[in-house]
Amino acid sequence: MKNWLVRDKSKHSSLTATMKTNIHKRNDPAVARRFVTWGVMISTVMVGLSLFVSIYFDPERVAERKLAELATTYYETYYHEKFMKTVDPELKDEKLETYEKTGFQPVLLRQLLLYQNGKYAGYKQYFEKDGFDCDKNLTSATFYPVAPYGPKDYRVEYNIKCESK
Repeated sequence: MKNWLVRDKSKHSSLTATMKTNIHKRNDPAVARRFVTWGVMISTVMVGLSLFVSIYFDPERVAERKLAELATTYYETYYHEKFMKTVDPELKDEKLETYEKTGFQPVLLRQLLLYQNGKYAGYKQYFEKDGFDCDKNLTSATFYPVAPYGPKDYRVEYNIKCESK
């Protein structure tokens, strides 16, 4: 019956040694540096993530991206083909050289939203949000054809008239 009352001193010394090691680790400069390093890394990631979210989801930047997307689709699938049908094939390069300098007539945001029977009318949500609005009659895209004057050979200048309220 006495055996169960006797403590195992090896377990006690092991527990004491573990406690001393933990206390010793708290004062260790290498451990402190590791905590600081991880803290700085986590903080950097959080700041980067918050910057990404504020830039990527900013209504003005979203509107700019969607205008560029609409303008690209408009020119490549509709406007270039429509214009080429009106030009004599022999005078094509001559005519387009003129527009390379001056650009075509600006295409308004209103037109981009309504072409192809309103297929892109759903994009309107990106230009009208709570506290943010783009003027559909002043926001525009001007296309400048570039040699060799194919459907993907052009540059675009945007005139964006949006305001935050």
